Amino acid sequence: MKTGLYGTRLYINQNYLASNIKHLQHQITGKNIIAMVKANAYGYGDIKISQALQNLGVNFFGVADFEEGINLRKSGITGRIMVMNPGVQNLEVIINYKLEPVVYSHAILLKICSIAKKKQKIPIHIKLNTGMNRWGFNSQEIPGVIQMLQNTKNISISSIYSHFPSAKKSKDDEFSMRQINDFQNQYIKFSKQFNYKIDTHIHNSFGLIRNIGSIKKFDFIRVGLALYGGLLDKDLKSIAELKCSISQIRYVQKGESIGYGRNFIAQRKVKIGIIPFGYADGLQRSWGNGILKFYYNNNLIPTIGDISMDSCTVDLSAINDINEGDDIYYFGEKRPIWQLAKELNTIPYEIMATLSRRIKRIHL
Repeated sequence: MKTGLYGTRLYINQNYLASNIKHLQHQITGKNIIAMVKANAYGYGDIKISQALQNLGVNFFGVADFEEGINLRKSGITGRIMVMNPGVQNLEVIINYKLEPVVYSHAILLKICSIAKKKQKIPIHIKLNTGMNRWGFNSQEIPGVIQMLQNTKNISISSIYSHFPSAKKSKDDEFSMRQINDFQNQYIKFSKQFNYKIDTHIHNSFGLIRNIGSIKKFDFIRVGLALYGGLLDKDLKSIAELKCSISQIRYVQKGESIGYGRNFIAQRKVKIGIIPFGYADGLQRSWGNGILKFYYNNNLIPTIGDISMDSCTVDLSAINDINEGDDIYYFGEKRPIWQLAKELNTIPYEIMATLSRRIKRIHL
């Protein structure tokens, strides 16, 4: 449908995406990228983003669950797809679609070994817990994991990996280095028992940008936020901006209320604008009454009253040169997403990943 029909639009610049890929590949010469396209490519549209990345030569993708991986396969993504959070109940369908499951627990390992008895060779990835304490095997579990895999035919370990919980903070660099050392010690146990090359990865976007440890010792880099330019770095471009049209402008008189709950009572005559962007689109209801501010012509425009499901209201009293149909920005080139996140006491990931699928995404 024509893009002009939509009041709220998310514009994605594929040239900026290509620029970011080129820069990241230059940073990791000789290494490969695992492009993280989970959570609808961090809200930017997993199918279109993955197709663009595939055209740029990226052939390894990371998703969270089986359905994300299947959707990519059905959309023509032919490269490798790692499913990071599989469940026992969906492992067979993951394998049938030639997706590569992560094995992070004994329950998953037992099921994979059972499936492998009746399948051709299954590539898997082993997740190690080195301090995140989320998914993954602890160090004392490794000997048992190795023994089970040695006793099972038709399984190949494509990679072993772990995850930094705090690569962004320099105060935690010592912790990150301990993770790397622990990871390498566990990897040695695998490499001594299997007579083929097993790839490794631990660095995420911040781990790469901040160059934690020796990246040269690892085979892959998992990048998500850096791909999309969602972090502050002079060499990376933010690939998206979200615009909302002013649907209606009206005046509220002193003493009148605005929005649900009548949580704002005008103390003076107020000029307001209604925009088609609410908590069903990715805003938080708690961001009303001035906590969230939109951008327009070097002005920050605060919300006023509570945010609704499909809309929110902004205070236009200080803005003279704005009319119904004009666009204001949630985030974009002049309103960086990391700055918006800081103002809202959150992180860019949350702002991006919670963008509703009903928002029109326009790839330029």
